[in-house]
Amino acid sequence: MNLIVTSPLSGVSSSSELEEFLSDIGLPYVPRSGKSLGELLRENGADGVIIWQEQGPVLQMGDEQFFFHPSMAKIRIGAYRKKKQEDPMIKACGLKEGYSFLDCTLGLGADAIVAAYFTQTTVVGIESSPIIAAIIKWGMRRFVSDISWLSEPITRIQVYNSDHNMFLSQQKDNSFDVVYFDPMFRQPLLKSQPLSPLRKLADPRPLSNNTIQQACRVARCRVVVKERGLGEEFKRLGIENVLSTSRDKVAYGIINIS
Repeated sequence: MNLIVTSPLSGVSSSSELEEFLSDIGLPYVPRSGKSLGELLRENGADGVIIWQEQGPVLQMGDEQFFFHPSMAKIRIGAYRKKKQEDPMIKACGLKEGYSFLDCTLGLGADAIVAAYFTQTTVVGIESSPIIAAIIKWGMRRFVSDISWLSEPITRIQVYNSDHNMFLSQQKDNSFDVVYFDPMFRQPLLKSQPLSPLRKLADPRPLSNNTIQQACRVARCRVVVKERGLGEEFKRLGIENVLSTSRDKVAYGIINIS
């Protein structure tokens, strides 16, 4: 997939942050020079363009956009704050204040934000796609909100672009209290426009048994895998302890570390 980076029509001067973003994402910067996005795409033979916005980078692919937005995390944390509604991921992970949390499949970052809120500590998020990792990292860094219970946890998320197998292999035994996976479902539950570009860029590989073994070595307390509620992944991975959600659309496989 051929992508380029540019600025809004109003223009943006070169900055150290933009240079760092370009280094993270590994894509060329093409000056806007008053041209439409369509013109830039045609001239550069690109499939999509990332616009370096004040509020964070935005990937435009046809009529679809991909950018960082904490809406699902806001809904989940808000439900707990207003109604004391238990978050199923937090329950499955057994997260408590002070726990360390490794999110091996960061994606949009909602799970990492929720984990950071409940643990009140730094959360590490691993994303294998350099495009997704850079957009989410810089979207989080440039996110501004007057809702402190949402914005503060976001500042405590460390985003790394890495294959989670490689990252896990480099960690010492018992490095994190909880190691978490939410791999991209092979069949989406809903036709969600915000997730469509993410699906095109995400790693489609299923988890391997070796990955689970490495995660069990790195985790002190639990390894948790999120999957479709009626899928066969838990059986394939040898996970017997499964926590289903109320509607059984998704479930969490739990491995307790002795």
